[in-house]
Amino acid sequence: MQQQDSSPCFSLLRRSARLLPGRIRLRSISRLCLRAERTDQMFTILFLNQKGGVGKTTIADELAFALERRGRSVAFVSTDPQGGSVHEVCSEPELAEQCDFQVVDTAGVLKDGIREWCQDADLILIPMLPSTRDMEPTTRTYELARESGTQAGIFVVINNFYAFGILDRELVAYLEGEGIPVLAKIPRAAALSRAAAAGKSVADYNKRCHAIPALEELADKVTTEAEKHHE
Repeated sequence: MQQQDSSPCFSLLRRSARLLPGRIRLRSISRLCLRAERTDQMFTILFLNQKGGVGKTTIADELAFALERRGRSVAFVSTDPQGGSVHEVCSEPELAEQCDFQVVDTAGVLKDGIREWCQDADLILIPMLPSTRDMEPTTRTYELARESGTQAGIFVVINNFYAFGILDRELVAYLEGEGIPVLAKIPRAAALSRAAAAGKSVADYNKRCHAIPALEELADKVTTEAEKHHE
């Protein structure tokens, strides 16, 4: 009997198909991945929050674009039945394993298998909005990730952040006080949704968008985390 491959890429793709049979949008891997040479250094980034509508797909897409601009190959995986990603979704584990990064966008309704998803990840990013309604599901998701036994770094990414907003600043202070690290603060920008609707990255859609520096900083920090992971 052939031994089943237990690598994170294979288990993540199989798990996504099991959670959402017949509905998951699994098409073809990005053309960049098809040209990539095989590597054993793939780094898996899991986007997770049990609350929907926090911008997981938008940030996952933009992070993937930013990594690709750095010459890295990216496999994009999604469990969200609503779809909405600009990137085409990978359905080929063998091809995905050729990539430098695997970006996994999960649905807000994800409940089953969170422990296994977290254990398979190398980095867990929890996007949230600067809203009191986001605090409880975000902190709950953070605790679930921590209790999963994962070796991955776990960080919050604040979306639609307004630097001069009182609630926004109080949120950052609260998270820091609770020992919950914030990896990035993405400012609100209409160009992000417009770029997604146009099927482009925000950098291609509007090079002057004020959200781009924060997204580039996020990609730099993710790259640093990957380099530390591979040391």
